[in-house]
Amino acid sequence: MEATVVEALKEAAQKEQLTYDFYGKLLSLVSELSSKAIIKELMETKQRFKKDIEDSIMCGCLDKLGLDSTCKLRDLGIGKTGHSEVVTADLNVQELLLIAIRHEDGSMKFYESMAEKFTGTEAGEAFQRLAYDVACHKKDIQYVYDDIVNLEN
Repeated sequence: MEATVVEALKEAAQKEQLTYDFYGKLLSLVSELSSKAIIKELMETKQRFKKDIEDSIMCGCLDKLGLDSTCKLRDLGIGKTGHSEVVTADLNVQELLLIAIRHEDGSMKFYESMAEKFTGTEAGEAFQRLAYDVACHKKDIQYVYDDIVNLEN
């Protein structure tokens, strides 16, 4: 694997770790049990993504990256508002999910930019698969958000 691909993968692992750390801080702030459960699930997914990336760096292989999803994408458009990410102890589940959706959107855009940078290579295909997995994860969070909003209305 060439050095620029390894650097991009290391950056990807670092971004996954930063999001994991953010969710950890969020977990320590919120008190609502359903929010805590959602955050723990988000953290597990980020940890799994990071491990997959690090494993690829260690083995020098890309073929196992981004093979986690079998979802059919359909972005619900939730989380595209310009709200700031002010994190407070009284965040409700909806606010928490909106923050998570925006984080996943940022990750997806990063992977898409890396896929474009490495177009026509094995690395480009791997980053495209990672973008797809993150998009699926984002979609799952959007469906949870949609279900909660519909229950409250």
